[in-house]
Amino acid sequence: MNHQRYVMLVFLIGALLAGVFVHQAVVSALLQFALPDDVWAGGLFSTSSLAAALSGIASFFLLIRNQNAVRFTGEVVTELAKVTWPTRDETVRASTTVILTAIGIALLMGVFDLFWKTVADFVLYTEG
Repeated sequence: MNHQRYVMLVFLIGALLAGVFVHQAVVSALLQFALPDDVWAGGLFSTSSLAAALSGIASFFLLIRNQNAVRFTGEVVTELAKVTWPTRDETVRASTTVILTAIGIALLMGVFDLFWKTVADFVLYTEG
């Protein structure tokens, strides 16, 4: 496979995210049931961090062993290599257009809001 290191990087990131998710879930569960997050190995690990590390390692090895996941991720990397990414100038022009359009629409909505507030105040005879 041409992009094996990228596939491994994606699997590593996925395993780290799984570990973070499991850590937060275990901490939340322990707090929900008022259980302590016990410390192991002289303060080196807690129950939640140990569960996170084990789940991250397990998910990494499960992903590596799954041929469908390896093939799919390799195909995604191959397709991303074919993408024509915009140049810096194109990105700056597109970003400027989006920002100016957003500012223009915000100003237009502010004018409409002021107009309809004035109309509503006139019709309803309210002050301020």
